[in-house]
Amino acid sequence: MLRAMRVHSNFAEYVPLSLLLVYFVEVQGAQATLVHGLCLCLLIGRLAHAFGVSQPDENFSFRVTGMALTFTVLFFSSAWLLIAFFHAGLA
Repeated sequence: MLRAMRVHSNFAEYVPLSLLLVYFVEVQGAQATLVHGLCLCLLIGRLAHAFGVSQPDENFSFRVTGMALTFTVLFFSSAWLLIAFFHAGLA
């Protein structure tokens, strides 16, 4: 039960922020392929993380891959938004 609670709480910590950033990227006019790629990366990352953590013998490779993909979405969304902000300020 504790493992299931940890999987759920980890999801609740990262996914809302990630989805909000992807939404802002979309609203700022990013190409659909970028938005779809970010969402796909987030989906695969969260599935991998959940699979890795929910196993009786925790599989760290799935967990690390899942978190890396989640952080990739957070990083690239934030970077894209910062670049768009500074580009709009210079125009």
